[in-house]
Amino acid sequence: MDSVLLQLNNVRQAYGEQVVIHDVSLILQKGQIGCLLGPSGCGKTTALRSIAGFERISAGEILLDGICVSNANFCMPPEQRRIGMVFQDYALFPHLDVAGNIGFGLHRLTKPERERRVDEMLKIVHLTSLSKRYPHELSGGQQQRVALARALAPRPTLLLLDEPFSNLDVSLREQLSREVRDILKDQGITAILVTHDQAEAFAIADEIGVMHHGEMQQWDTAFNLYHRPANRFVADFVGQGVFLPGKIIGDGQIETELGVLKDNGTGQLQPISEICAKFEDCMVEVLLRPDDIVYDNNSPLRAIITYKAFQGAEILYTLSLKSGAKVLSLISSHHNYLIGQEIGIRLEIDDIVAFKQAL
Repeated sequence: MDSVLLQLNNVRQAYGEQVVIHDVSLILQKGQIGCLLGPSGCGKTTALRSIAGFERISAGEILLDGICVSNANFCMPPEQRRIGMVFQDYALFPHLDVAGNIGFGLHRLTKPERERRVDEMLKIVHLTSLSKRYPHELSGGQQQRVALARALAPRPTLLLLDEPFSNLDVSLREQLSREVRDILKDQGITAILVTHDQAEAFAIADEIGVMHHGEMQQWDTAFNLYHRPANRFVADFVGQGVFLPGKIIGDGQIETELGVLKDNGTGQLQPISEICAKFEDCMVEVLLRPDDIVYDNNSPLRAIITYKAFQGAEILYTLSLKSGAKVLSLISSHHNYLIGQEIGIRLEIDDIVAFKQAL
């Protein structure tokens, strides 16, 4: 456990009777980047503010580098936690230039030491040539780099980022998320960010916590969230997909409108026999991702195109099956069909995810 930097144990935060986060637990190792992901109002920002010390918790505990910084009876002040913070609006000082903003929290250093650290941070975020500019003279991406450099300059134990890319356009957001990850990894910084953007979470984080109604649904890698979701909410929230009704017909088989699913003997993440044992004599709903439905005009299985979304190299088609159930399929954009056309498809699914059918 020596490598654990941040640990939340059954953390609860409430305003009177209104519980905002409930029994939230997570472990973040030193040098890792974590992410709290979820829809608006799920409690992720409150959890981040609790870690920073801006919010008192009503139960549980928060440990930073093995030291309790928050519990129901104690809250270490934010300034004593050695935590850096990058806010959504960057919160740069308009009357200070770039160098002045970066050096703002370094008042305990001597002037030469402060100048050296500022120069070092300018190089890290690639803003050396802009050190004398003021925030209003910078682009959004440049302002974001200044905010990051200012937060990193005092060498924090932990860096917190609250929706750090939400004010940027999509292409710049993708570019900066990669740059920020590279900077944090190069500097060995442990960090945790809050976002509602899955692509952003997948691009930057090592561990991701999906939150819903104030509870941590699953704290895991992006791969496991996508391929091994802990519950239906995670399966539905992470990635794209639809649920298709299925019937367990015994002997490790699930019957669906697209055919019978069975163990293929190639090391599935969850063998169908386990699913069948878990939901014996139940109707289930099978999660189908767009890459599970393969275009094949030689297939006897047919579907009607009801919607299409051009994505460059591929088109995401929404398809209606004979029963009226909808599935998604990613197909090369060379196959540019019209809404209303019928195409052939086949099911090619390696890993089965299924849940008991909701009543």
